[in-house]
Amino acid sequence: MNAADLTGVWLLRSFQFEEVETGLLSEPLGEHPAGTIMFHPYGRFFALLTAGERPTPANALERAADYERLVAYSGAYRLEMPNMLVTHVDMAWFPSWIGTEQRRFCTLRGDELDLVSAPLYMPGAIGTRRQVIAHVGWRREGTPQHHELKTPGP
Repeated sequence: MNAADLTGVWLLRSFQFEEVETGLLSEPLGEHPAGTIMFHPYGRFFALLTAGERPTPANALERAADYERLVAYSGAYRLEMPNMLVTHVDMAWFPSWIGTEQRRFCTLRGDELDLVSAPLYMPGAIGTRRQVIAHVGWRREGTPQHHELKTPGP
């Protein structure tokens, strides 16, 4: 795999956390999450993931809860062989990620990309301070199957 294999826009098809201690799986963004990642040919990565069904928050408490169902970050990326995607984060919804390298094991099968994190702490994870492994599945935009993905309305 090389950077040209990843270049373009990818739409989210699945997002799960696996609790490290118990193996328990959860869907922190719900059953129908929405998301996009983009790999620019000059080495920039951007990700935005949200819950698929999101009513407009009516107050500060609901806005805070909505924030827990968000993932957004960007930075320069590189591939390390044989199957590691590394993003040097320069912008993020989670301030402690800024300046870090986020590493994801990646598997590319045709127009489907699977990214799996090492154990990490993440907002919205099961419990408050439990490590999770994030399993994230993507499908390249423009493929025959991409129309099956649920996208949020206006």
